[in-house]
Amino acid sequence: MRTRSNVSRLRVPATFLLLLALAGCSLFLRDPVVTITDVQIVGLGLLGGTAEVRLQVENPNPFGFEVREFRYRLDVEDREDRWARLAEGVSVDTVRLARRSTEEVSLRIPFSYGGVGTALRNLLSTGQIHYRLEGDLKGRGPAGSLDVPVRATGTIIP
Repeated sequence: MRTRSNVSRLRVPATFLLLLALAGCSLFLRDPVVTITDVQIVGLGLLGGTAEVRLQVENPNPFGFEVREFRYRLDVEDREDRWARLAEGVSVDTVRLARRSTEEVSLRIPFSYGGVGTALRNLLSTGQIHYRLEGDLKGRGPAGSLDVPVRATGTIIP
């Protein structure tokens, strides 16, 4: 009888510790650092075009994870700290990010000519383009599904 109650007492803490360990992966998840390293125009059409955007993605976590979807919004700075939407969309290419690693990732994104006009105006007046990239990475890690926000700002100087 005494053995049975000891086993029951051990089950609750063991289950709690297991749940805590699994939740710990998401509690201590550090957001990846994303930087745009290059942009190439790969296609032009009547209403817009397609660019290949190269991203450097740093995973600072002690575990790897698999990105299955990346929802993004890419804006360029307009005059007076306003932003113009250059592109918005979803990439469903699977990318594996090893633990504590930096990976180069390419995205093909459609863009509008309105956003390009803003970027070119800034390039001609200041010699640089300020960008803001926001979105969410959805994927799987060691504890299951992940939904990781991405926020990055930077400057492209051709």
